[in-house]
Amino acid sequence: MTAADHDEEAEMVATRAFGDTGITVSEIGLGSWQLGRSAHWPDGPDEGEAIRIVHAALDAGVTFIDTAPGYADGQSELNIGAALRGRSDEVVICTKFGHTPEGTTNWAVEAIGPSVRRSAERLGVDHIDIVVLHNPPAEILDGTRSDHYEALEELKQAGLIRAYGASVDWSDDVDLVLATTPSRALEVRMSALYQEPWDAVARAYDEGVGTIIKVPLESGWLAGRYSTDSVFTGVRARWSRDDIALRAGLVEELRALLPDGVPLLHGALRFLLAHHGVSTVIPGTRSVAQLQDAVAAAAEPLPAEVVTAIRDLHRRRLDGHPLDW
Repeated sequence: MTAADHDEEAEMVATRAFGDTGITVSEIGLGSWQLGRSAHWPDGPDEGEAIRIVHAALDAGVTFIDTAPGYADGQSELNIGAALRGRSDEVVICTKFGHTPEGTTNWAVEAIGPSVRRSAERLGVDHIDIVVLHNPPAEILDGTRSDHYEALEELKQAGLIRAYGASVDWSDDVDLVLATTPSRALEVRMSALYQEPWDAVARAYDEGVGTIIKVPLESGWLAGRYSTDSVFTGVRARWSRDDIALRAGLVEELRALLPDGVPLLHGALRFLLAHHGVSTVIPGTRSVAQLQDAVAAAAEPLPAEVVTAIRDLHRRRLDGHPLDW
């Protein structure tokens, strides 16, 4: 691929302001919880493939990478660090605190600084742009009950991080962070089939907070990978046969709302990007082909009437009883 080809692909991915932080991110980011092969994730890409995925993302204009110490038992951060040698100035990196590479949790406030510094070492950078508490317990999420945000503020003042906040799943969690902390970063679970935090994301935007949308493809359902006949093992065995039937039916209802020629994955990502409060969306990626497909999704907007129809689908079918993760 020539440099001109790289430039042409980079134009496909627009950028957005990350709240009022002064940080700019690509609309499609690289979600990297799968970006490594380890004992607990034996099917993940090896280091060579992981590096190719990151390089393909950079060459396509993706400037945002989301990771965490516990992803692939620490291999995600290490692989990203290997890929970014000489190119780290091209990206905005978000990592997390709370879950360790050893598969344990450590919420001690005094562990925040060492954890962030170890992440920076694995990533091969001298600072990390965004750090979020990784779905913490309620007493830690609430800034009136914990010292964690003060510790993050100290790291910001020291120049080790640029923005901080929390990764959450519910609108009440978003509002709690907005009300009790000076956070300027939120990572929020949301998808076409899980819209519970939709209005809260708008409130975050109004307060100058940047938002990262996680699990945008509903753990693969909105990539069109599964059906009523799918059988799951590991963590995805959490879905009962009734859960699978419900999700499969909702996927087909959603698919029917999309314009002709728009693949399910593209429609799902474009729906989220239609929300003015969304800064970046981070589909998980295990191959260069998946990365390129996600990038292509951002090439065109979803018609406003389709966005409205998907909002209505959620109201009719899921309001009051949202899908569990």
